[in-house]
Parts: sequence; C-alpha cells; structure tokens
Amino acid sequence: FAAIAMSEYSIASGEKEYAEKALNLFKLVQRYSETPGLTPSKYLDTLPMHGHSLPMILINTASRIRKAIQDPALDAQITKSIDAIVNLHMKPEFEALLEVVGENGELIDTGMGRTINPGHCIETSWFIMAEAEHQNWNKELVEHATTIFDWSWKWGWDEEFGGIINFRDCKNFPHQDYSQDMKFWWPQNETIIATLYAYLATKDESYLEKHRLINEWTYKHFPDQEFGEWYGYLHRDGSVAQPAKGNLFKGPFHIPRMMIIAHQLCKAILEEDK
Repeated sequence: FAAIAMSEYSIASGEKEYAEKALNLFKLVQRYSETPGLTPSKYLDTLPMHGHSLPMILINTASRIRKAIQDPALDAQITKSIDAIVNLHMKPEFEALLEVVGENGELIDTGMGRTINPGHCIETSWFIMAEAEHQNWNKELVEHATTIFDWSWKWGWDEEFGGIINFRDCKNFPHQDYSQDMKFWWPQNETIIATLYAYLATKDESYLEKHRLINEWTYKHFPDQEFGEWYGYLHRDGSVAQPAKGNLFKGPFHIPRMMIIAHQLCKAILEEDK
C-alpha cells in the first residue's frame, strides 16, 4: 500500500523521486519474498506452501507503479503473478481459487488448504481484468478473470441474506474460521468493482445485474445513516456485529478506492454505450 501511495503521489504531483521510492520498495518486497531465509515461515517449514495473497497484491502494486515509472521488473512480476494464480491456485475440479496450495499447486487437504476466500478471489479477478484492459483487452486474461469471478460469486454470494460471505471450504465441509459466514466491508467493495469491470470487459448484462445486487445490499447495510462512514463487520443477516468504523484492519483504503474506481468504470461504460 505504501508503494502504491508513493506512485500515485508521483503521478499527481509530478515528483519523480516518489515513483523511484515506490519502485525501490517494490523491489525490496520482491527480494524478501524470493530469497529463502530472509523472512521466517508464516506457518511451518515442514509444510511448504504457495500463497495467493502476495502474487495477487503484486499485480495491482506493479500496475499502479507502472503508471508512474517504467521498469521491466513490473511487467515481469505481473506475468509471474498471473501465471501462479492460474496454474497453481485455480482448481477447475472445485470451480474455485484456493488461498494456499502445495509448492507445485497440489491440494493440501486440510481446513486451511481447502479455504476459499470469495472476496479475495473477486479482488484478484478485477486486478487481472485491469491488466487485460492494459493489454487492449487480452482475451485470455479476460477469460481467466471472469472464470475466477464466476466461480467466486457462486461460492460467496449469500442467496438467503445477500452479500459476500467470508470463507467457504472447497469440499463443502464446515469452515473452521469463527467468522466464516460474516459479511465484512471489503469483499463487498471488491465485488462492486469487479462486476463493473466484468461488464466493461464482456458486455454480458448478467454482470450488471450482479452489480445491482451487491451495490444495493452493500449500501443498505454498511453505511451508518446517522453518523456517516461504514461499519466494518456484519452478521450474516446484515445486522451490525460491532460498530467500529476503524481498527487495526479497517483503514481508509478499500471504501474510497471502490468509490473512485467504480466512478471511473461507470464513466467508461457510459462512454462506450453512447
């Protein structure tokens, strides 16, 4: 997020030094992630895994820095990240993108290894759609992205109460996380963006209907109508679980990003529909 912020500041201000700082920080992240022993294992050395989180966020980070400064490491990372997501984490047999897999993409048949985080996967889908747009709507990337979105919508959308739930198990076993069926603010944000991007990429009107569903549900339940800002944590039925507007996890990032990007996508859609 710091690297993204510095690159955006460079774009807005014209101060190239911040683009260089963003690029240097990006390359430091790469070095720490790719050099064995520089960071301790998140879990156990006895169970080598490949995670979805870092390849996913580096797509977006590299793409935003690329707007401010050119470097071959940026395109290379985007290609590497998408390859890992498609070839290691996408599982057609479950129609799911898994959060962690074995080093070669094998299923780790435990609660952690079977985890689907629908909001996280939907976020990945629009990151890949953004890259597809950068490549003049690369058809293969659009196909990967919309497949991830379609799978993740099926896992995540709550047909009974609405909204995107937190976690599912790819074998439909009970998920072990205690917040598994809650509705957090950020998956809804990512889905609002992704539905618009999917329509822009495909002109499939089913994505506009999904956008209407997630947009209406989100704005009905998350904003505090009396004092403003959004709650972060809802029960499955949409009632407020706790009223924090900000904490160690909910910062001023996802909501304004969603509003800005959704506005830009709506403008692009309206321009194309003229």
